[in-house]
Order: sequence, then C-alpha cells, then structure tokens
Amino acid sequence: MLEDFSAFEELVFELAKKIYLDRNPSRKRVPKGFTENVYLKLATIEEGSTIPHILIAAVTSLSTPTIPVQNTDYFSYFENSRDKVFELVENANSGKSIDIDNKFLNYFNRIGKNLEEGETIDFLNEPNSSRNIKFSKNTRRKILLSRNEKLEYSEKIIENILIPSIDKKNQIFKIEIDNNVIECPISLDFQETIYTAFQEYENKTLISLKATGVFNQNNKLIHVEDIESMDILDPFDISVRLSELSNLEDKWYNGIDGIALNKKHLEIFKNYFESFFNSDLVLPAIFPTINGDIVLEWKKGDNEITLEVNLLNLTSTLFYFDMQNDDEDFEETLELESEIKWSKLNDLISKYIS
Repeated sequence: MLEDFSAFEELVFELAKKIYLDRNPSRKRVPKGFTENVYLKLATIEEGSTIPHILIAAVTSLSTPTIPVQNTDYFSYFENSRDKVFELVENANSGKSIDIDNKFLNYFNRIGKNLEEGETIDFLNEPNSSRNIKFSKNTRRKILLSRNEKLEYSEKIIENILIPSIDKKNQIFKIEIDNNVIECPISLDFQETIYTAFQEYENKTLISLKATGVFNQNNKLIHVEDIESMDILDPFDISVRLSELSNLEDKWYNGIDGIALNKKHLEIFKNYFESFFNSDLVLPAIFPTINGDIVLEWKKGDNEITLEVNLLNLTSTLFYFDMQNDDEDFEETLELESEIKWSKLNDLISKYIS
C-alpha cells in the first residue's frame, strides 16, 4: 500500500507541475520550492487494499503550529492534479477515452501492481458520491494499455509453472504456464530450484513462482521479470489439485457422466482445509466424484483413510480400512464447517497414517 501511495504522490506532484506550466506559458519551469510545503497523507487505511481518503495538506509552521507556512499559493495546482487523476480513473471505469500524456500513465505501472482480483483502491470513498473512482486490476490494465508507445502492462503474478528446458551455455531456462512457454534468465538465487524442477519435469513437478509478469494488449503473459520466489510444490498440494478439478466440465468422466465441480464450493472447502488441517500431516490424494463432489485418500502400508466430502454443505463421511484386520474398520461422519471436527480428522490421520 505504501508503494502505491508513494507512486500516486509522485504522479500528483508531476502532474501539478504540468498544470502550472500550461497555465503559465511564459514560465519555462515551476517556481523554486513549488512542492516544498505540500504533501499527501492517508486519512485511513482499511481492509481490501482500499484508500478511503487521500488528503492534500499544507505544512504548518513548527513555531506556530496553527499557522500555515508561507508559499502555499500553488496549493490549488495540486488539488487540480489530484482531481485530474480521479477523472482519469473514472473515465477508464466508464470506458471513456483517457486524455493525458503517456509519461503520466507510466506511473500506473507502480500503482496497484499488487492488487488481487476483487481488491480496489477507492480514491474517493464518499458514501453520497455516484462517481466510480475505484481503481481495480481491470482499471489499471485499461489505463496502461491506453498508452501510445507500448501496448503492454506489468503486474505481480503468483503462478504454478513447469520448467521443460535449461540452456546452461546462455544461462536461460524456459517456464511452461497455461500452454505458453516463456524464456527467463537463470538467477543464482534460484539456480538450485530451477535445476531440480527441470530434472523433475517428466513427473510434472510444479513450481510456485512469484514475480512480475508483463502482459500484452490481449492479456497474454509475454515476459517474466523480477522473480521474488520459486518454491517446489508438494505433489499433493491442495491448491494445485483443487484448481485442476475446478476446470473439469460437465461430462468429464466418459463424455456422458460427470458433473462439473462448483468452483465457489471448492474455494470454500480449500479455505477450511488450509485453515484447519494440520500442515505437518501427510497430504491426501484428491479425486472428483461423478456427482460433483470430492474424495480425499490417505494411505500408509495396510492402513487407508477415505473422506467423502459433500461440497454443498461440507458434510463428510470418513472410512478407515485396515487391510490386515477388517474388525478394525470403522466410519464416522464429520461436519467440516466445525473446527472441532477438523481436529478430529487431524487426530485420526496422525494416529493411523503419519
């Protein structure tokens, strides 16, 4: 958030200078100290990457705090600049043309770079206002793609990738993502991870990549830069597997049977699993059922636990099987909306599987 605010402040200040020069054509540069006595501040910061109020204020005298310092004659230029940015965001949201120099649009490469889907920066946030000055990922894309000289934009990405090849001579490796292959330079920081993932490519070993992605005007990833982290994922990683299952369509089983899994219900289950399942325990294999639910399986030696989950209401039935002694077999109903029942599941996995 502070990175966004810093870039926004720079944008407002630079745009204020342009407004001043446009209105004072006889001047070739802004007056000395033009920006010294003006600053931006956040009134509050709330959840959801939202800036409720961005205020422009004048510095006050240290000797007499109630009296503003001199040379605040240019204050209105900063207010005009802020309003111009608000107008730009509003126009992008409403599909109107964006009339501003490209040099100012480039600041939006730094503003909102880390926004997730569904998050916004609300520049105005006035309850009685009908203006839409909420800055989202989509707003950012529209603004950046409106630039004349370069029809591309960048944003933070967290993706699961494969590494199909390495060119040691040129110190380049390729990443495979969504049927797209992109070349990247090998970084010494992640060299070991890159080599390991390449050796495990045939096993479809996935890497969680956090970096900056560069996209073209068709929202296609064309380049990856500024890699922050690369982590080899567990082959049973819950997020990866549920993401795969969410892509199943109706009739996935044999072209006739198989109901598509509800993505919203899968996401809810994933949140419960990540919140309450003991991360020190063995992860399960997860399979879809023909009726649109899922089955989790844990196996160790002769012991097996199967958990059949109804995604609609998160009720589940657990079956324990001992292949050497049928008398030990049992089943139990677990309501997975209850943290207590997740603790019960953890205890059973710990006792019979781990």
